Amino acid sequence: MSPQKPVSLEATFAQLEKLARERELERNTERDHEDWSAQGATDFERLLNSSNLTGHPPANTQNSRDPFSATGSFAPSDADCVCNQHPLGLYLKSTGGQSSFAICPACDPQRRCEDCQGTGQLRRFNLLSLKDEIIPGACACRVGRKRAERLNQIQLPRRYLTATFENLVFSHLAQSQNLTQKLNNCREQVMQFCENALPFLKGQEHAPNKIFLTLLGPVGTGKTLLGSAALKYLVEETGCHARFVDFLYLLGQLRETYSQNSSEEKILKPLREADVLLIDELGKGRAEKAWQMEKLDDLLNSRYNEGRITILTTNYLPPEVAYDPVRAGFRSAPANESFWEQSLPERIGARMYDRIVESSVFVDFIGLPSFRRATAEGFLQRFRSEISG
Repeated sequence: MSPQKPVSLEATFAQLEKLARERELERNTERDHEDWSAQGATDFERLLNSSNLTGHPPANTQNSRDPFSATGSFAPSDADCVCNQHPLGLYLKSTGGQSSFAICPACDPQRRCEDCQGTGQLRRFNLLSLKDEIIPGACACRVGRKRAERLNQIQLPRRYLTATFENLVFSHLAQSQNLTQKLNNCREQVMQFCENALPFLKGQEHAPNKIFLTLLGPVGTGKTLLGSAALKYLVEETGCHARFVDFLYLLGQLRETYSQNSSEEKILKPLREADVLLIDELGKGRAEKAWQMEKLDDLLNSRYNEGRITILTTNYLPPEVAYDPVRAGFRSAPANESFWEQSLPERIGARMYDRIVESSVFVDFIGLPSFRRATAEGFLQRFRSEISG
């Protein structure tokens, strides 16, 4: 049997051109057959907007889009949205008392996508097999759905699902220019940290020098809200894996694994491997066991060594700084709050604190009043006036 002659380069290119022409002809034919359905979808969207069936205001193409998304952070400039409310189609869906991120039916870019005809699949030509291949879920119109899944994986408390950089409250500052400027500076520092982290999370650059963001100061000043807004922003922009965990709840989970004689790795591994982790209320709790703090030290040390973005919020201050009870509105330091008298290294240990100091951008909320207390005092004043009246 004579050996098969090798195919010339010219013949290969000729075959590729023929296949490309045939594929283009097939696509044009498919578009001709689907024109009526595409036109019907467009008419339906127009009707949906004009009759306001979505519950949102009709789209206004004259107005520039809000720089913050309805889900809680900066909106991409190229976001595609019919009702002009939900960049990437993302919105917060509430059903049966439960809230989760989903795709708005009126904004869903996949339903109107011309690249995949609403399938979410892409067809790409394989030069090795000389055949078209179908890649499920590869179309850009699927980005919103993927980001919604990642946002739900954060496990944010329900109170902070709507947290945004934009909805940080200033009304409790009694129009004080100094306090307003300080809180605004805190917000800008958090936003700048996020901007610096974006190239790293997108795989474009190495990790920044400061991979920890530590928000410290009194209770009720907006630390958790800004930390949650940062988590959402980073996930929306990069699709990274992020997690939120309360420090005291984490201690309880570790205690439970110990009492059940099971491995704590099932709890710590997802936190260790998350691209971004927020630990809320660092140092909170009483009578922590040494082994619990060792596990937490191992968690932070692992993220420190691997260069993973970590956000911390805490009421405990560095040893060089102390709270002023009088300035905070108290005659004396409350006896049941340890952060009035104990510093952060006293609560978490010198080793953990040393790594936080080295790797952190510190955002200081000291001197800001509590929004919760201001709200409660306003209610009490109205209540007293109603009683006296």
